Amino acid sequence: MTLRTFTLGLGLLLVGIGAGLWSSRWLPHGTSQTGALNTATASASAATSAAAPASRRVLYWANPMNAAIHADHPMKDNMGMDYVPVYAPAATPQRRVLYWASPMNPAIHSDHPMKDNMGMDYVPVYAQAEAGGADTGVRIDPRLTQNLGVRLTTAQMRPLGQAIQTVGTVAVDQNRITTVTPRFSGWVVQLKVRAVGDPVLRGQVLAEIYSPELYSAQQEYSIARQRAGATDGHPGSHPDSQGLLTAAKQRLLLLGLPEAALKRLEASGQPMRDVPILAPESGVVTALNVRQGSYVSSQNSLFEIANLDRVWVNVALYDYQMPWVRLGDGVQLQLPAYPGRNWDGRLNFLYPTLDPQTRTITARLSFANPGGTLRPGMYANATVQAQAQTALALPSSAVLRTQDGDYAMLAQAGGHFLPVQVALGPEASGWVVIARGLKAGDQVVESAQFLLYSESQFQSVKARMLGAQPDTRGASGMPATGAMPGMPPASGPQADVAGPMPAPTPAPMATPTSTPPVRRAAAPPPEAGSMAGMTMAPGRSAP
Repeated sequence: MTLRTFTLGLGLLLVGIGAGLWSSRWLPHGTSQTGALNTATASASAATSAAAPASRRVLYWANPMNAAIHADHPMKDNMGMDYVPVYAPAATPQRRVLYWASPMNPAIHSDHPMKDNMGMDYVPVYAQAEAGGADTGVRIDPRLTQNLGVRLTTAQMRPLGQAIQTVGTVAVDQNRITTVTPRFSGWVVQLKVRAVGDPVLRGQVLAEIYSPELYSAQQEYSIARQRAGATDGHPGSHPDSQGLLTAAKQRLLLLGLPEAALKRLEASGQPMRDVPILAPESGVVTALNVRQGSYVSSQNSLFEIANLDRVWVNVALYDYQMPWVRLGDGVQLQLPAYPGRNWDGRLNFLYPTLDPQTRTITARLSFANPGGTLRPGMYANATVQAQAQTALALPSSAVLRTQDGDYAMLAQAGGHFLPVQVALGPEASGWVVIARGLKAGDQVVESAQFLLYSESQFQSVKARMLGAQPDTRGASGMPATGAMPGMPPASGPQADVAGPMPAPTPAPMATPTSTPPVRRAAAPPPEAGSMAGMTMAPGRSAP
């Protein structure tokens, strides 16, 4: 070994010893800086957790790396990371329930909670959707509302009634028709009234009839009077003669012998061959069933007489007008034959059946007819003054009538309009009764409601077709459990987690001179989920 080689080796040894001493001098100072950095990071995390809203109740603390691991108090995991608090959901404001809808058929409604035939609960339908939630209405800028010409009206309680215009026919009062029928048999000797429509007076002779039965009864009465004597208590009278006289007289009265003919028989003692048939009431002959020389009996009706001092008017009413009509309503009658003249009457009867051909219900009116001006068969125009009824009503123009039902556009705060299904009642004078769906004081769109309804239906269909975009962040802005950087988001719903999760501090390491590019894993499709840290690929459909 030469001196030069020995000197070179000794120099290298001294340089190595110096480098080691220099490195041992600076190493404790670097470690202190790293500990201080970790301490500052932990302090920032604690301050962030302390800044969480104190008004919300903490349900539990979750492991930041595995949300399935819970704790009932704040703690750190084995990597030194703080558990994240999970808060109870905020209370939602109470909303007014319009009705409950069937979960299988939304067109079926109920005014109270119930179950369907499959045991499924009916779903409540609210009058106003939550702020920021998905609703079925439409929100319009006030300037656009004015440009569209949107005009509002108020659902209000108001008296509703209407004057029903209808037509009718004058008819004979059925309570004033009299039939003339003999109580004996015989032949018509003399017919005094020979045509339908002839006027007759009470007590007027209508016909004279020869009846052997009645003639024999008169003879028996005359013989009984002769035996009984002229007066009661005659010395020559038979004890039973008074009873026979009474029985014979009673038989004549039951056979229909007029009182005048009976007095004439008592005065003359001679029976009448032709017995007169008298009119029981004044009126006109509406039916004539006998002719000169006809044979009549107690089974034949000879005449029919109608008194026209009071007549009926039968008017037709449609079924949708019936809710407004009551017995006793005033009616005004006009006849085209007598312009400018009115008859006042009352509605006194509603027929219980409906005419299957005209689909109308007959209402009966009664009018006095002293001069015979109202003739049966005449047409008349009638105005029924229906009584007013107080009910919740809207203008008819504010109701949208669709094949799915009747709707009204309910105006809400902030330019929001919600279509509400309503149940309609009777309609009168441009107003319609609202039986269900609204309350007094609700603001409803009266004009341009079709545009708003169409827009709300379009938005609803669009929301159903596109679906809601999933939000991988909680209410406080923190990614949901399983949505860590570099990891796919979890498919199931996660709890609301407050406070950002502190990122782990990377250990110092030497930077290589050349680093190959890092390829990020492609995010799985929305159908994919994750379970226990494993990414689940979506199922493939058959070709």
